[in-house]
Amino acid sequence: RDKTKERRSLLSEKKVLSAVHVFRHRELAAKIAALTEDLEELRSEKNLLLTSLSYSEEDAADKFPKDIAAMEQSLKRLEEQEQKYSAELGAALTEYAGLREQAQGFDPVQLYEARQAIRPGKEQEAEHRAQQVYGEKYSPLLMFDSKKAVSRMLHEDMERQAMRRMMRQAQKEQQISNKGKSKNQGRDVR
Repeated sequence: RDKTKERRSLLSEKKVLSAVHVFRHRELAAKIAALTEDLEELRSEKNLLLTSLSYSEEDAADKFPKDIAAMEQSLKRLEEQEQKYSAELGAALTEYAGLREQAQGFDPVQLYEARQAIRPGKEQEAEHRAQQVYGEKYSPLLMFDSKKAVSRMLHEDMERQAMRRMMRQAQKEQQISNKGKSKNQGRDVR
């Protein structure tokens, strides 16, 4: 709009200017040509943008503001959902920490094995719920990434390694005690 206004004012100035001012006429003609070229480039760019957004030049003025308003509403709704789910995640992590504290009195290996037995069912429930919510937009790859993110938040890799060490240690201790018992039984038989 600014370039169009500037071009119009230069054209009117050129019309009013007498023929005696040749240099000024040339200067104005050059500016007008540059502005005309800029306007054509802007129109082309506008048409490309409208085409990429699937609008024709005629319906862009009507549809574009409506679509922008709809997108802003969707964005607002998504932000509200993000806040809601962030709060739910925080509450779930707090509850998890509390349950973890309560679990300190249990045998860690048994607790870990019980959690691993329950986990596949709970993961399938979560996956089914996500499929219901997202419908056709559900992405198995996104679900996989989400599982990985939850695993990182809960520090499950470190826990898994610690449990494996504890299980190996318990097996070694049991083997040692079994060897000791078999030696003692061999002595008792003689």
